[in-house]
Amino acid sequence: MACWLEAEQAVGRRLEMPAISLRGVSMVYAAGGSEGRIHALQSVDLDVASGEFVSLIGPSGCGKSTLLRLIGDLLAPTSGSIQVNGKAPRQARLSREYGMVFQQPVLYDWRTVAQNVQLPLEVMRVPADARRDRTAELLRIVGLAEFANRYPWELSGGMQQRVSIARALSFSPSVLLMDEPFGALDEMTRERLNRELLNVWSGTSTTIVFVTHSIPEAVFLSDRVVVMSPRPGRIEALLDIDLARPRGPETRDAPRFFELVAEVRRHLREVDPERE
Repeated sequence: MACWLEAEQAVGRRLEMPAISLRGVSMVYAAGGSEGRIHALQSVDLDVASGEFVSLIGPSGCGKSTLLRLIGDLLAPTSGSIQVNGKAPRQARLSREYGMVFQQPVLYDWRTVAQNVQLPLEVMRVPADARRDRTAELLRIVGLAEFANRYPWELSGGMQQRVSIARALSFSPSVLLMDEPFGALDEMTRERLNRELLNVWSGTSTTIVFVTHSIPEAVFLSDRVVVMSPRPGRIEALLDIDLARPRGPETRDAPRFFELVAEVRRHLREVDPERE
């Protein structure tokens, strides 16, 4: 019954105006004339509902990160259209509709943890008292309240990534774009941060698009998994993940979890037969 309700709610969210909409999006990198043209993405259509957690997975070089950067207005598509909350990506970025988290935390070593989290709020000229309150709230949510006055080089890699996530959420973006944020971490730390990310996400209405190479991570986190083909990247499958929420360590031991992991793996083998 719980799984059925989760599925019904997911369908209901996708019937609303999507938070992110891509239509016929293609991306060609041109370098050194026609012979140097790299077709990264081809005719990508995708809708992501408000509040949905969607993961992108596919072979290395299939355009997952390129797609994320197009949504985030770090690149412009060669053709096709993208909307974020009904706006062009540039308008959405200028309206601060989204935050971004990359594989490396990119923190400033000369600023404390709290000062790193506050940086976007300083740029936005948020009053000091409000900055301190918001920072304290976020550090509590990501479990780093006692490290507010430490410096990044005093923290582990997992803790630094939590600081990066807190910073990305500091101005309450409606969309969070995450490019393999836990890819450099050991498996145990990665699984723990997966759970912490879901705890943070469950308390917000944030829409998340998450790039990963890990099939179990994609299944554990997501409402849907997008399977992409080798370059030029196309969407080959959209898989609904009907695991009940909230999800915890026991989720990874459930028979349905293994079934979904196997299903994603099967689709990846179909698009990339050389994948292990």
